[in-house]
Amino acid sequence: MSREPGDRAVYRWAPAGLGAAALVALLGALVVRGEISLAFLSLFVVLLPAALAASLLRWSPWPQPDERRHDEGRVDWRRVLVLCGAGLLIAALVTLVLGVAWSGGRLGNVLLVAGVLLMPPAAIVVALGWLLGRAHRLAEGLRPGERLELEAREHWGVFLPAAGVLGLALLLALGPFGVIGYSAAGVLYLLLLPAASVRALGAFLNTGLALTPDHVLIARGIFRRRTERLTRTDIMACGVQAGWTGRLLGFGTLNIICDSGRSFSVRGIADPDTFCERLGVLELHED
Repeated sequence: MSREPGDRAVYRWAPAGLGAAALVALLGALVVRGEISLAFLSLFVVLLPAALAASLLRWSPWPQPDERRHDEGRVDWRRVLVLCGAGLLIAALVTLVLGVAWSGGRLGNVLLVAGVLLMPPAAIVVALGWLLGRAHRLAEGLRPGERLELEAREHWGVFLPAAGVLGLALLLALGPFGVIGYSAAGVLYLLLLPAASVRALGAFLNTGLALTPDHVLIARGIFRRRTERLTRTDIMACGVQAGWTGRLLGFGTLNIICDSGRSFSVRGIADPDTFCERLGVLELHED
C-alpha cells in the first residue's frame, strides 16, 4: 500500500519543517531572556533531534519494510528507535562540540546546555533499539512439540527506580536548593538516570518465566539473556517476595528452590503468585 498524497507531503517536508522550527526556537532562546528563553531552549532540545530523526527516517540506507508488511500496518519499530536514537546522539554531539568551541558567548552556552540535556535520552533510546534487536519471546525457545502452559513476564514496575531518579532530579533542579541542588540534579540526570533506565529496559526485555508440562524456563539478564531449563520434578518449593509497591501493583520476586540445593530468584515478575501456584509444589510464604 502506497502512502496517500497528504501523507507523502508530510513525510517529504517533515525534516525541513522541523529543522526550521528548531532554528526559530534557537533564535528565541538567544534573543529572549528569562523563563521564556528556557521555554525556547526546551523546544530546541526537542525539535533539533526530531528534525534529524525525520531526515534519517527518510533518507537512511536502512531498508524500508516491504509493501506487504506495510499493507498489514506493521512498523519496523527497531528501525524507528535506532534512527531516532541516532538523531538524538547526533544532535547531542553536534551541540556539545559547537558549545565547547563557542563557549563564553551566549550561543555557545545555549548549545552546550542543549547538548548536555540531550545526552541521557540519546543513550537510553540507542540502548533500547539495540536491546530490541536482541530480544525475543521466551516461548520461541521451546523444543519441538513442547506445549506452553503459562508465561510470566517482567512487570513495568521495574521502571519505577528510574522514574524516581528523574523525579528527584527535577525536584532538586526546580526547588530552592541553589548550587548544591543543581549539582546533585546534574549527577542524577547525567549518570544515574541513564544507568537505571538501561538496566530497567534490559531486565524488562530479557526477563521471563515459561511453564511447560515438564520444564520451567527461566530467562534473566540485562545486556545478554541467559536461559535456565529446570525439570519440574526437581523443583522442591517456590515462594514470592513483594514489597508494598509490588503488592499494590501486582509484581514481585519469584524464588525457586530445587532438590539439588540450587535456587533461582527472578525479580520484577508480574503476578508471581499465579505462576507459583501453577508449579504445584510447596509454596513458601515470605514477607
